[in-house]
Amino acid sequence: MTTSSSASPADPPVLGVLLDVHPLRSQTFVTTELRELAALGHRIHVEATRRGDHEPEPIPGVTVRWRQDDVAVSRGSALPLLVGRPRATVADRVARQRWRRGEAVPPLRELLEPLARLQAAGVEHLHAHFAAGAALDALRLARLLRVPWSVTAHAYDIYQRPENLAEKLRDAAFSTSGCDYTVADLRRIAGPGHADRVHRIVMGVDAATFRRTRPLPGGRRVVAVGRLVEKKGFAHLLEAAAILERQGQGLEQLVIVGDGPLRAALEARAAELLPTGRYRFLGAQDAATVRGVLDRADLLAMPCVVAADGDRDSMPVVVKEALAMELLVVASDEVGLPEIVRPPAGTLVAPGDPAALAQGLAAALALGPDARAAAGAAGRELVLREADAAAEAAKLSQLVLDAR
Repeated sequence: MTTSSSASPADPPVLGVLLDVHPLRSQTFVTTELRELAALGHRIHVEATRRGDHEPEPIPGVTVRWRQDDVAVSRGSALPLLVGRPRATVADRVARQRWRRGEAVPPLRELLEPLARLQAAGVEHLHAHFAAGAALDALRLARLLRVPWSVTAHAYDIYQRPENLAEKLRDAAFSTSGCDYTVADLRRIAGPGHADRVHRIVMGVDAATFRRTRPLPGGRRVVAVGRLVEKKGFAHLLEAAAILERQGQGLEQLVIVGDGPLRAALEARAAELLPTGRYRFLGAQDAATVRGVLDRADLLAMPCVVAADGDRDSMPVVVKEALAMELLVVASDEVGLPEIVRPPAGTLVAPGDPAALAQGLAAALALGPDARAAAGAAGRELVLREADAAAEAAKLSQLVLDAR
């Protein structure tokens, strides 16, 4: 390991965090976690394969580099790092043949510059977000650096593209996921002897940031936030809004925040089903804009479903953000949502059922001001108790310490 001889066992280890793409507006939980880990005293070096859709937030103690920027760099400058590691290098070459049966595997030369940077940063533990390419990079780099590594698996990397997942779980010092639903499946995949190294670490919320700045509006404004893909269930939400319209209980406005491959189809369907002005598609927005949208909303809808290809959510962070902002939440009884959407703040309905969703929305929006306020207070208390970003980061930090 690269642990400095001057470091004490209580010193927070220097972390290397690996990501396929960073930062993404749909992955604000990564930045939140980095901020909280840095606040705990960890120095963090982020290595991402590609740049995301905006510039990263500056966080003291956190540096970010992208492998896509290494194209013009002479990778030969890092070759000396492989001297003295012949066994790891040969083992990597042999294992590549096996890994390629499950996923694309970059040649070792593409990891040499990240390897040099991680070595120079004194990284003592590698952690990957998502169990896809970044996790395989972490596995390979950890062997070369002779440090432990870990991975947080989310959803698509478990259900849609479980690439070499069992081997990654068994090789890692530990793995985490954000809800009991996904943890149970990861433990099954890891198998006997490895299941006890899979832990539940919630993708938490900074409740000091996600809090109300104005009174609850008391209207019928419903918001949905997420990528415009099948698993979010937004097609069913449009149908539910149309049912309420026909029943004379139309929404004041349905606001959908996010972008994705289904945007054109969803916008066309909304135009067919709902009167002009009763719906808005805002596209992808930054965290501050999402907070503002939630602050003006009466209810968050999260009608998740399991997609035809098996893709699904786990426990969407925006649900916890909405609860922290004292919003009512109506969600489908699917994936990890029942673990956080609870009465009185939350209502669960059958997934993929617009009529049930419409009924749930109508019942929640029928609550008076006092009932809404009480429900909102209960939702915020639930998030503070079970999904606080600082507390969840401290759990991850302790797992890292225990892996030394």
